[in-house]
Amino acid sequence: MTLLAVESLRVAYGDLTAVHDISFSVEPGEIFVLLGANGAGKTSVLRAISGLLKPTRGTLNSEGVSLLGLRPDQVAHLGIAHVPEGRRIFPNLTAEENLDVSFIRQRSKETLAQLRDRVYGIFPRLASRRRQTANTMSGGEQQMLAIGRALMNTPKLLMLDEPSLGLSPLMTELMFEQLARIRDQGASILLVEQNASCIDMATRGLLLANGHTMLSGDHAKLRDSDFVRRAYLGV
Repeated sequence: MTLLAVESLRVAYGDLTAVHDISFSVEPGEIFVLLGANGAGKTSVLRAISGLLKPTRGTLNSEGVSLLGLRPDQVAHLGIAHVPEGRRIFPNLTAEENLDVSFIRQRSKETLAQLRDRVYGIFPRLASRRRQTANTMSGGEQQMLAIGRALMNTPKLLMLDEPSLGLSPLMTELMFEQLARIRDQGASILLVEQNASCIDMATRGLLLANGHTMLSGDHAKLRDSDFVRRAYLGV
């Protein structure tokens, strides 16, 4: 069954329409990419899915269950985790406390300690920083923590809003490798990015510009698009 189905989604802020009739789906085992520049509408799509914004038109379904009208906590309990732009970690808590407060017991067959150890297995650096206050960690470590916190929800769909923002190329490459590992462990990923190198690990995706779909397709179609190559890859 389709993990996420977005049909004719329209999102507006007052009289300003940010997303114009966007449609796409995410299947189990996928890394689906929403690629676009600032102001393209990417963040608005994620906020609508997670219940932070009410769409003005369209449908949102996860495995046949409508997401329309659900609160963010209800969406999270359905197994959809949202890592927002800017990380939004709890700065005065330790890394481990950030993980612990995000645990949704009803969604996990594992104990808190077992799930925390699973996160540490994906992000070993967090294990060495477990007692460190989050606001004293590096930007890359904070991004790992934001993702690890979402994984404490045992998500079936992990949504990430520009996780490479502010990271070095080396840290970005490492983070993308870790996302592929998370997918291999069973969580599908909906990835919002401006960094076109994410296409390398995408199964499918679409390119947004000014709230409209400019291009959609599989990995090869995105990679070989002349527009993507000129605008995002500089070739």
